[in-house]
Parts: sequence; structure tokens; C-alpha cells
Amino acid sequence: KLVFLLSMLIKSTVFLIWPEVFPKKEQLTLHRTQGETMHRMITAILPESYLRPHKNAHLSQIKTLSPLTGIAELITFSEDGEVGRRFLLKRGMVVDVEPYSWHTIVARTPFAIFELKSHPLGYVKGKDKIYAPWAPEEGTKEADIYFENLRQKLGLSEAS
Repeated sequence: KLVFLLSMLIKSTVFLIWPEVFPKKEQLTLHRTQGETMHRMITAILPESYLRPHKNAHLSQIKTLSPLTGIAELITFSEDGEVGRRFLLKRGMVVDVEPYSWHTIVARTPFAIFELKSHPLGYVKGKDKIYAPWAPEEGTKEADIYFENLRQKLGLSEAS
């Protein structure tokens, strides 16, 4: 397990230094089994990484974020997809995401974050989050357009 963890940490570091070698998102799972009620992950993303807005599926789910490196923004949305609040995320912070709120993270720089998410009712793959119906699926042309428009609204795009 230690060798695997070290290899993933090295891979994540290389991802942040030479992003063209890896996909736009890399995730390291730290919990032992999916059945655990507390999930721990490290996620690394780039400024061009689109994370589809979503909300936790249950009011009892709590998500805590702690940035490890880089700078990003936690963006919340209204029920109809309008940008709500923006929270700057940087190393040394700890932020709780309100249960059942639409949100995403947009990286300003190569960014890595530690995420702690509770599943008090138990984890069921594909049922722990609800994707926003107004936001396109990751990896689609529509997602590229949506994400560029979002970055422009946030003043984070070269075109804005």
C-alpha cells in the first residue's frame, strides 16, 4: 500500500509539473474500500479541467476540502445554474461545502486538493452525487463550450 501511495503521489506531482503527460484530472483514493462511510481523496486538476457541477445526494453528506497546492475557486450555483458565491481556495484553508448545494471547482493554477466526504447512509456508486441538469457531461463538446463560458463569466478566461 505504501509503494502504491508513493507512486500515486509522484504521479500527481508529475501531473502538476508536466500536465501534457496526463489527463486534465487525476485522483488518488485514500480510503481502503468503497464501503467505508468516510471517503478520503486527493484530486489534482488544471485550469482547463472541467468538473461538472453537482451536489451531494443526501442532506446528511458533508464534504470538507483542504487545498494542498495551487489556487482555485469553489463556485456555487442557483437551482437554475446561475453563478452564486465564489470562494478562493488556497493552501492552508479548510472549507465545508454546504449539503445539497450545486458546486464545482475551477482551478486558476495547477491545483491539488484533499477531500473528505461522509457517507453516513453508506456509499452507493453513482448515487452519491447528483449532476446539474443544466451543465453538460464531462468530455463533450458542449462541456468545452459551457466551461469556456463559465470561465469568461468568472473573469478567468483569456477571452474575458
